Amino acid sequence: MGEVFNQGLLITAVGMALVFVMIIILWGIMALLVKLTNRKEADDGEGDSGEESPVVAIESLAESDDQAALAAAIAVAYAMETESSLAFKSQPGILGSGENAWLTAGRAQQLYSNTIRGRNR
Repeated sequence: MGEVFNQGLLITAVGMALVFVMIIILWGIMALLVKLTNRKEADDGEGDSGEESPVVAIESLAESDDQAALAAAIAVAYAMETESSLAFKSQPGILGSGENAWLTAGRAQQLYSNTIRGRNR
């Protein structure tokens, strides 16, 4: 009986050691992949694209031509509004995000039904 118990303990210890070794190996692989796939950040702090900010672009145009500065200001405002509306539409839970209409209708029906399950009146 003692020999079977010792053999069971040995198999359990080897199995647990293999699990922990594999977890450590996977952690190392993930850390390596993160290191290899991350983009290097710009040192000058101007952002990811390295372009000048819209405010600087408008100020430099304002010195040369008022019409060009107005056009640039309108273009920047339009771009910022378009970007914010795209970010709003891409959020989950907003209509048109690809949710199943049948599931949404079923949830609404459950919310508005008057039957209360699980309670005794």
